[in-house]
Amino acid sequence: MHILNCVLGPAEGGRWQVVCDYSRLFLRRGHRVSLLVNSRTRPDLSAVPAGAAVEHLANHGHYDLLAAWRQRRRFLPSPPDMALAHCSRSVALLRRALPPGVPLVAVSHSPKVQRLLPADVCLALNADIGARFGAASGGKPYFVVPNMISVSTTTLPPWRPHEPVRFAALGRFDPVKGFDVFVDALGLLQQRGYPFEAWLGGDGEERARLEARAAARGLTGRLRFPGWVKDVERFLAGIDILCVPARSDAFGLTPLQAARAGVPMVLAANPGHQGMFAAEEQVLFAAVDAAADTAEQLARLGDQPDLAARLRESAFATLVRRYSVQAGADELIDLIENKIFNIIA
Repeated sequence: MHILNCVLGPAEGGRWQVVCDYSRLFLRRGHRVSLLVNSRTRPDLSAVPAGAAVEHLANHGHYDLLAAWRQRRRFLPSPPDMALAHCSRSVALLRRALPPGVPLVAVSHSPKVQRLLPADVCLALNADIGARFGAASGGKPYFVVPNMISVSTTTLPPWRPHEPVRFAALGRFDPVKGFDVFVDALGLLQQRGYPFEAWLGGDGEERARLEARAAARGLTGRLRFPGWVKDVERFLAGIDILCVPARSDAFGLTPLQAARAGVPMVLAANPGHQGMFAAEEQVLFAAVDAAADTAEQLARLGDQPDLAARLRESAFATLVRRYSVQAGADELIDLIENKIFNIIA
């Protein structure tokens, strides 16, 4: 089967990793895979698995009819058997470009589903997103397919916290990620005289504001901004406790990466995070947008190494059982090879 894997909006962070991971999995199962990307976004092509073809479609947004027309002409000689669209812009442009009969599958990376509705079917990261798509689309089919990552070992690395403990967060510096809450929580711990070091890895439009916020809370010298993190595993290996304070997150890869690395976590209690792990069993939750509660949960983990050890072991076991590629690959392949075609037909 020829599968088109498409992201015509920004190709970065977790979304881009999922595109490349899906492509790798399809290739291993013997399918032909093409990645269609927007050359204007300059994705990291080094992450593309060997064997996947990369095609470019420069475009200016959802309503770029000329770009859709150009792509439609490219499809005329040999269209794909199926197209996976990893953003709403991909859905909009492919809906106009694909010939009749080629299933268009939206892959959700956000709770926002309205612009995914022109797709024939949705692969939803969690049940809530799937239900939203089904209701808003008038009953179009959806399947819940959580993010997956590869797990190559059944043994956790040892956890030996630094002195003082090292807290961290990482990701794209965007308001929805809640890194201002993390900075404010560290400021509260600083006021209490709690000993710690901290890293905030990442970059983006909020960087200057976050750095100014950290300085205003007296964190200069205690909170480092190492920049965009290319090697997430190395970053996680250097920290003790990860904070993911996102105000909204459909199903983030960062908590899965931390679980694989054996890093205890404090997650914001948004619906996406709550669907991934259980409170007090695999992670600690702090209320969304609540710096004081975030500070309290970070201190709990820092003060209770036995609790941290229990949580990280349980989170890793959950990852292996529910979110590893090894656990979910067969289900995804069955959807792509069999169920979607039967439903669309």
